Amino acid sequence: MTKNELKEHVLQNIDGERAVRLLKSLIRIPSASGQPTLPQELVLQYFEQMGMQVDMFQGNDEEVKNLPDYCPLPPEENIDSGAFNLVGVKKGKSRTGKSLMLFSHIDTEAPEPDSGGDPLQAYIRDGKLYGLGAADAKSGIAIMLAAAQAVLKETELDGELILMSILGKKGGSAGTLSAVSRGYHADGGVYIHAAETGHGFQEIKCYSMGTIDFRVIVKGSGGAPNDELDDSEVNAVEKGALVIRALREWDSGRRSRLMFKQGTYEGSPNTKLHIGLAQGGTYVGKDPLSFEVQCRLYFGVGETIESVLADLNQYLTEALSGDPWLREHMPVIEKMYLRASPAETDTSEAIHTAAKDSIIGITGTNEIIYQYHGASDIRLPVLYGNTPTVGIGPKCGGLYGQETVDWVDLEDFLTGIKICAALIIDWCLED
Repeated sequence: MTKNELKEHVLQNIDGERAVRLLKSLIRIPSASGQPTLPQELVLQYFEQMGMQVDMFQGNDEEVKNLPDYCPLPPEENIDSGAFNLVGVKKGKSRTGKSLMLFSHIDTEAPEPDSGGDPLQAYIRDGKLYGLGAADAKSGIAIMLAAAQAVLKETELDGELILMSILGKKGGSAGTLSAVSRGYHADGGVYIHAAETGHGFQEIKCYSMGTIDFRVIVKGSGGAPNDELDDSEVNAVEKGALVIRALREWDSGRRSRLMFKQGTYEGSPNTKLHIGLAQGGTYVGKDPLSFEVQCRLYFGVGETIESVLADLNQYLTEALSGDPWLREHMPVIEKMYLRASPAETDTSEAIHTAAKDSIIGITGTNEIIYQYHGASDIRLPVLYGNTPTVGIGPKCGGLYGQETVDWVDLEDFLTGIKICAALIIDWCLED
């Protein structure tokens, strides 16, 4: 068979019903973030059936803690010793064959209490497959496994195929970052994660925003203790209001000059500050002695976590200098837990072209959306593994509290298997 004949044969013989059963089985086995990843045993069976070399390992903080994208967990959270990453490698038969890495994350949100049903019992309704992790991101795992199995059942590959079922929702460094630091890289990578934008496989994620959670702590003063006539107290909340205004002005100035340079969003701002929580801290009587503003900043390629925080610190120093108290008691900026460096896979990269060609070949779509995403895992193979990486995935919904459980579009899920199977053949088989 020619390469195109093989591809047609593989696509015609993909077992969609078996793939749906696989996804339902993955959902049925709990794997809430930080807890034991029991469905990895099912993934392991697939790896072994495909004759892959298998590596099961925990995230190693010691290996990655000095990297900019290391994300420490909040003090009250931890990752169970039974939470594992799983990587399967199928060696290619040719020294000149191109290697491909497909990956997604196996862990999910914790089940919602009193959600009115069992979120681990997947069901289909109105063309959607519902179940905890259906979208985020067990559909990606199932697509990856079903596509690889369909191809490897019919042929040997010239290039190496790497499949990674990793941890991702909390302690992101424990998943993809650990795997890449462990030495897993390729000529091209694809992160398979459902797309809640509604675009489905029309969308290719090629730009991961830089992201940093931080807090700004404003100091006040209680004045002279036990002196009811003393008026030297400084209200930290009032000073905090000045800081919030300065933060908004800083953000507005950035958005007026920092823009996407290419792709679907060319010319629109590539930076955004969200102020999520502002609250008083320590009090003396009714006088707040501290005020905290929690923020999340998205920023683009060309900046770093440290450079944006330095820029903010300098801006606050200048903007608040007119207030005598704040000039002498400058607010303190502290990093919090989420940290992500920006990364981009240029549309000229071969993996981008291959993903686009596979999507167009299967779906017939005429227009591709070059999507950006906040802190996408596509950044980690790019930054730490020299692996150009893009993200694709089926339509989905139900995330972020929109519904009691997430869902994936069933037709798009099955289409994704064909797209990934075609991509494996085109990338890993020589002409």
